[in-house]
Amino acid sequence: MKKCIAIFCLIICVCLTSCDKGNIYSKENDKNAVLAANFDEEELIKEQEGDEEPQIYTVKMRAVGDIMTHDYQLDVAYDKNDNSYNFDKQFELIKKYIEEADIAIGNLESTFGGSERGYSGYPQFNSPDSLANSLKDVGFDILTTANNHSLDTYSAGALRTLDVLDNVGIEHVGTYSSQEARDEIKIMTVNNISFAFFSYTYGTNGIPIPKDKPYLVNLINLEEMKKDIQKAEELSPDFIVVCVHFGNEYERYPNNNQKQIVDELFNAGADIILGSHPHVLQPMETRKVTRPDGSVEDCFVIYSLGNFISSQRSPLDPPRDAGLILNIDFEKLENEKAKIKTISFMPTWVQFSTVKARGIIRVVSSITPEEELEKLLLPYEINRLKETKQYTLQHLLGEKERIIEEDFYIYNLY
Repeated sequence: MKKCIAIFCLIICVCLTSCDKGNIYSKENDKNAVLAANFDEEELIKEQEGDEEPQIYTVKMRAVGDIMTHDYQLDVAYDKNDNSYNFDKQFELIKKYIEEADIAIGNLESTFGGSERGYSGYPQFNSPDSLANSLKDVGFDILTTANNHSLDTYSAGALRTLDVLDNVGIEHVGTYSSQEARDEIKIMTVNNISFAFFSYTYGTNGIPIPKDKPYLVNLINLEEMKKDIQKAEELSPDFIVVCVHFGNEYERYPNNNQKQIVDELFNAGADIILGSHPHVLQPMETRKVTRPDGSVEDCFVIYSLGNFISSQRSPLDPPRDAGLILNIDFEKLENEKAKIKTISFMPTWVQFSTVKARGIIRVVSSITPEEELEKLLLPYEINRLKETKQYTLQHLLGEKERIIEEDFYIYNLY
């Protein structure tokens, strides 16, 4: 009996020992299974990461032409109750199109010389500081200040203009308070896409630049402009934007001098050229430009952005009350050079009415629905807006198909 019991115990021990070994083996298997699963997951993540689409960055730039304040605009903006000026209403109908841009740029064709000089329109512009507040509120990020009216309130006014823009937080390019400021390249980076900005003018209406302040206003000098572009290239911006105040007033097409300047600036490295001064629209153009390293890049020029807001009027050939909001969409794939994706524009028109007691002057979008126009404009004004819109489309698009996306007419798709 004892022998049987001993044999039975031995069998039990063997079974228990075998079970323990089985449990240990199972745990090892579980551990190995977990390690294998983790390894497979890590490999899967690596594979997925390798298949991920590169980050895409975009920037929407919108540009307008001459921002002017003739006497009539001053009268409309004036509030005799508190002796103040407010220009907000002059931009209220197009504000949304400016503020939705990542970078909005315009040509400030006036100065902020201070109230003690007296506010004035043509021929020597001196605008109330409140215009700067309105432009900031509308959404302008940078203004060009190199034009033939830069010195309308002389050097002191030109310098004060920069202070006023600084105080409201609007960047500026083209006039400078020192040589150091003039030599510093204006770079703006938005959404990982960088832009270098320059601005130059053909002259200052006969008012000389002070000899002790040669840096005050950038004049058109091709050799100096090329040097500036070369300095900018050393900073490797995605785009070099050159704003040039040139051409003949009220002419529909660029002259040979404008074309030569544009050719040389493109060859020097400029990517985008924005023209002003004629006060009417001049054509735009895209080009394939071969760079010194052999690369071919898409470049763009508009010879004149026309008037954005002013009191100027004229017949349709060409209209001075017609303008536009230029839209350029940029795109950049991660670790690649940014490119122009789309160029489009919105025709605009300046309502200049003296029918009401105080009058109205404001920028109106030409894509405004008919039912809204009937609430805003008189019948003859609606007709004029339509006429200038058709003129603008024909002048800039010719026989191209009229394709409109998000209220802007497509000029070119890349």
